[in-house]
Amino acid sequence: MERNHEFKVTVIALITAACILGDAMLFIVMPIYWQEFGLTALWQVGVLLSVNRLIRLPVNPLVGWFYKHIDKRTGVVLAIILATLSTLSYGWLQGFVMLLVMRCIWGIAWSFLRLGGFLTVMEVADDQSRGRLMGKYNGLWGLGGLTGMLAGGLLADVTNLKVVATLFGLLSILSLPIAFKYIPKTKEMETPSTSPHTKESNMWKNRQAWSVLSTGFIMAMVIFGIFL
Repeated sequence: MERNHEFKVTVIALITAACILGDAMLFIVMPIYWQEFGLTALWQVGVLLSVNRLIRLPVNPLVGWFYKHIDKRTGVVLAIILATLSTLSYGWLQGFVMLLVMRCIWGIAWSFLRLGGFLTVMEVADDQSRGRLMGKYNGLWGLGGLTGMLAGGLLADVTNLKVVATLFGLLSILSLPIAFKYIPKTKEMETPSTSPHTKESNMWKNRQAWSVLSTGFIMAMVIFGIFL
């Protein structure tokens, strides 16, 4: 049973890794070859690399609602299709407006992938294995980001953007059969509570919750914002 749980986490993590290749590549290639993307000013690079995070703020609650009413496989399949389209666009579309739209689409895809991964870990983990499985999930999909940056940068130097985008787009869409085969058609189950209002209000009064949220905010701002 435990091996089966590990396998489920591994599958969703590797699917996420394949889908994130194009996004990771963009962080290396776009700041250098920004004119080849049809951009006219360097500030446009910053907007394009960050708008996917901004779009997730209003989208995440909608994705959570989606997973409560539609099965998880459908959400992951939709994410793969959107991720493939956005990845291909980096090589075949030019201009700030078109790329802005596609980056917003990637933000939606990432919300589906990220929440799908979290729900998978929550579904299969218990109190003893939750941290380990979450670490495994984050570590495996992080390899996709590493590969996208390293291989994407090298390939962009020796080939061109269309080749890199097409290659990464194909790798992304190849995860579609895996999703159909191994991602279960399950929905997020709401746990019953004696007082839903009390649960929500207690969360905002909890100092530990605010401490975790503040730490996550600062770490994300420094590492994924300033450094990246």
